[in-house]
Amino acid sequence: MVSAALLLALIQGPPPETSAKIVTAHQWVERLSRTMADSIWPGFRPDTIPVAYVIRGQGTLLLVWRGELPSGFLPITGLAGGGWAASADRGAASTGTEVAGRPTAQVVVNDSQGVAALVGLTTHEAFHVFEAASRKEGRRFGRGENSFLVTTYPVFDPQNEAGMALEGRILAAAEQAETRARKRALARQFLAVRESRHRALGGELADFEQLAELNEGLAEYTLVRVLALAGRQRDFPDRAGAARLQSSKLTGLHKLTEDVTLSIRLRYYATGPALGLLLDALEGPAWKARLMNQNVTVQEALAEASGYRDQELGLRRQAESTFVIATLRRSADSGVAGLRAYRRAQVDSVLAAPGVQLVVTVEGRYLGLCGIDPQNLLQVEPGVLLHTRWLQACAGDFQATFNTPVVQDRNAQSLRAVVGADSTVTVTVGAQGDVRIESPLVSLRAAKADVSRDGRVLTVKIKS
Repeated sequence: MVSAALLLALIQGPPPETSAKIVTAHQWVERLSRTMADSIWPGFRPDTIPVAYVIRGQGTLLLVWRGELPSGFLPITGLAGGGWAASADRGAASTGTEVAGRPTAQVVVNDSQGVAALVGLTTHEAFHVFEAASRKEGRRFGRGENSFLVTTYPVFDPQNEAGMALEGRILAAAEQAETRARKRALARQFLAVRESRHRALGGELADFEQLAELNEGLAEYTLVRVLALAGRQRDFPDRAGAARLQSSKLTGLHKLTEDVTLSIRLRYYATGPALGLLLDALEGPAWKARLMNQNVTVQEALAEASGYRDQELGLRRQAESTFVIATLRRSADSGVAGLRAYRRAQVDSVLAAPGVQLVVTVEGRYLGLCGIDPQNLLQVEPGVLLHTRWLQACAGDFQATFNTPVVQDRNAQSLRAVVGADSTVTVTVGAQGDVRIESPLVSLRAAKADVSRDGRVLTVKIKS
């Protein structure tokens, strides 16, 4: 598939043998994406996503780049959208990243990888770019898990470890089951075991596992899917490698908890694709759209597809009919609309009070809170809070204590409060840009900030 002219062009930059393998693999990613994209995942087009192939100790080969190449990359004659940088980050990992501000899949290449491995890994990392671009407010898809929880995961709990091992065995049996009825029965067994283990594990870690399956698990599912599609093509040059990689996922389910040299996060690289393939067998591709458009996890999608929730659904519908859910919903809609209006009026009233209105914003960092009064904290709308009497804010060398109502906008990273009459507010700006603001209602310190005044509005922009 790689022409002699292209090989000659590659010799001028990146190492020809490795680069030829990469280009061959990416040509197959493009071919499968153009002809079978929805068979991998609906709306996912890995052939449109830039990929940076990092060849350790040699450089980085950039493909599918549109427009002017990023700084440090040189064009490769005969390879449209391709560039070569004779440098490679030693700490680079395969991941979804950014190059010159553009979302890019990054794949670390080594000599032992065949074409099939590169096709799969490219698809996996490109899916992370797709996930991030598809993220919607209020949806789990694309959100990712809190990876810091691997530091507290109970790896020394035999009950949890045995439960996880049992889940792997059930999923392996389901993958090998020959009938849909048997797969459905095993799916229900898996869910019963998983939910029992999650009750003991606790909500935070249970959520971590499900989000890891949505994040890495589904990316690995696309790897398995694209290799299955590639393996069906007679001219695919690494059909044996594709079969071997798919088979390794089944082996991994049997040994889910056995390799103590690996992080527990890698377990979801095995359970995620297994759950996806089981959903394919029970429901077809419809579950994928549901995951993107509804706030459900792979585990919850399996519960629906397997009928695991049928009794619960029947009882809920019975209750909704008996107690007229439509009437209750109309009342709730009216109540929520009234609450929104009331909260906005509260904010308007607080900020309309006479005196200096202090606005604090931060630049290049997160505006943290050192202290709140939960009894006097109200939600105004998503991302906006009203602290009705007291708040302590902090962000590195910035500290502020408010003894007055404060409106916090977490989206804009800002605080707004009326901090007293003009005569009671003292603003001191030091020669090094340090700022102090004092009044009976606020005490603020910042090492670096810009201060400006527009009428009654005093704005402090905290610098990074």
